[in-house]
Amino acid sequence: MFNITTRKYKRVLTVVALSTTLMATTFVTDFIKPISAQAASVEESVSSQYMLKANGNVRNGIGTNHKILKTLKKGTTIKPIVRKQNSQNTYWYKIKIGSSYGWISGTLLTKKIIYKTSGDSKAISLKVPYINQLKPIYAPFGCEGASLLQALQFKGYAKKTSYKKFLNNMPKTKRNPYKGFAGSPYYSINGVFQSIFPKPLANYGKKYSSSVKNITGASTKKLRQELSAGNPIVVYVTLDFSKPIWTKWNMGAAGKKVKMVDNLHVMTLAGYSSKTKRYKVIDPNNKGEYWVNKYEFERAYNALKYAVVVR
Repeated sequence: MFNITTRKYKRVLTVVALSTTLMATTFVTDFIKPISAQAASVEESVSSQYMLKANGNVRNGIGTNHKILKTLKKGTTIKPIVRKQNSQNTYWYKIKIGSSYGWISGTLLTKKIIYKTSGDSKAISLKVPYINQLKPIYAPFGCEGASLLQALQFKGYAKKTSYKKFLNNMPKTKRNPYKGFAGSPYYSINGVFQSIFPKPLANYGKKYSSSVKNITGASTKKLRQELSAGNPIVVYVTLDFSKPIWTKWNMGAAGKKVKMVDNLHVMTLAGYSSKTKRYKVIDPNNKGEYWVNKYEFERAYNALKYAVVVR
């Protein structure tokens, strides 16, 4: 789903997912991008806590050309006040250091945006099975197939279908995800938006059950209604539920410059708590089951409102 040369996000997520051991506090890693010393965008408020995944320098400005105020050790937890994004889409976070303030690159941080539990004993929580898209079958671009198969198997369909067979039988195209899977789920192809969009994914799912429906455009209220009815949903969100980043892609017959969310990621929606305002997801990219806060989930989902339900 993500191209190695221009879509750095998925490659980094894959490497981190394979090599990082989760600490006691569950978390999702931020995507890594090149450091730039250019001027940043407007400030955005930050509500989450972060943990350093390596020793990191806090500087008196945005960019590595600025003076180092302090070096923080790996594992240090911080709570930034605001963040800014430079021209290369790298976020820098402002934190308090003693009586002054400094900036640290987001490439050094792990964002604590998910939870082990709903925090609500009455939350909707479907026991959707987890399929790891990275092992034993390594498919770094296979999140759409894994997410749909998770939902199908929860409802009792495709029980004897292996993940590899499911991926191999998906409809394929050279570069048009509106018709089938563009490229390959197993390796990167330069310049190709490696994904399969809801319509062809739902049509493929109908081979296993007529209950599979493309509900693209559904509101988050509609998603919650489906969950209440016991129906898991394949949702197209963003990597680590970060702010959507839009770029243009050559999608063949669909257009040479199709605007699309560049940091796209797909998983299965499996629960919701109206009390704690958290959504439960089953993330196939080596993360499994966790809960994410309502604001960040809905910001990511509402970028496209792409969804496929299994009823």
